[in-house]
Amino acid sequence: MQSQQFRASGQCRCAARLMGARQLRHGTKLSLRKKPAAFTCHSQVPSRLPHTTSHPEFFPTQAQEVKEQAALDFMSRMQRSTIDSASLTCPVETAYLGPSEYGSQHQDQAPVLLLHGFDSSSLEFRRLLPLLERSLEAWAVDLVGWGFSDSGAASQRNMKLGPKQKRDHLYAFWKEKIKRPMIVVGTSLGGAIAMDFALEYPQAVKKLVLVDAQGFLDGLGPWRVAPKFLINLLVQVLKSTAIRKYAGDLAYKDKALATDDALLIGRLHTYLSGWAEANIAFIQSGGYSLSKRIPLVQQECLVVWGRNDKILKPEYAEQFSQVLPKSKLVWVENCGHCPHLEQPQALADCILDFALTAKAEQVPSSY
Repeated sequence: MQSQQFRASGQCRCAARLMGARQLRHGTKLSLRKKPAAFTCHSQVPSRLPHTTSHPEFFPTQAQEVKEQAALDFMSRMQRSTIDSASLTCPVETAYLGPSEYGSQHQDQAPVLLLHGFDSSSLEFRRLLPLLERSLEAWAVDLVGWGFSDSGAASQRNMKLGPKQKRDHLYAFWKEKIKRPMIVVGTSLGGAIAMDFALEYPQAVKKLVLVDAQGFLDGLGPWRVAPKFLINLLVQVLKSTAIRKYAGDLAYKDKALATDDALLIGRLHTYLSGWAEANIAFIQSGGYSLSKRIPLVQQECLVVWGRNDKILKPEYAEQFSQVLPKSKLVWVENCGHCPHLEQPQALADCILDFALTAKAEQVPSSY
């Protein structure tokens, strides 16, 4: 076991400059006199790209109501590409955000791919990705069946959209777009998806970053065998404003971040055709059961956890640290379930410190 424990705060970059990256790597606790500032949507994620309010046509009309500039900038850069996968019955119009002109300059470093959680989208990373792409090539993709990727579920009956289909779609996207070993960052259920992908396609994954990740909660219980009309009822409840607002309040330590605009951004993809059918298909698959396979993950892993997570208790962070053969643990202070939204600078600093030691590699053409 090669686990180490770190601490991070909302001002991790400032402290790192003062104390030196070497101290961070050797587990020095950061002591800050000032309380980390709360995230400010418009000022704390500066971008080298001009601000915009336009977005691609595949977004629903409700996107016109979004106010956060970071979300508007992110949407304006998203695009779709047709990705074929053997385990899916039709090509997937895959929504993603590729590297900017600045991120593309970092070909000497391993690229980073950001994976969102359950029934979410890449818009989760609207505050994080701009901070990462200053130093490396950063990607974000909407997994098949979720986000703004069109799986075709609206027109196909009994479509399968379980872990295998998501894994194979992600591999096809990697082969088509990224093409070299990458650092995969998974948040919440995206962490389980990242580990599942690394176990199946180790040649594609150089390192893993697990952010408040799911992994020890297996399956979806009795919902897998529930009648379809009950699953449909559950899915409609998941879409409701009340449930989404409750989840948003639970996700943040700083409740001021759970705004109406954040709620809209978080459920924007639910207005797309096929959203309900895709979620029904995932629930019927039984979801991810990964707990017994976690010790088999051989890549170096960075485990990052919000100290105040109320959705996935911090004890899971310690469990990951103990079970993963090559792991480091970082605590993000003053933070709930979503460090990428609540403390994006602290998370970016920790990812960059972990990622920039990973040099780019080429993959044999036979893969």
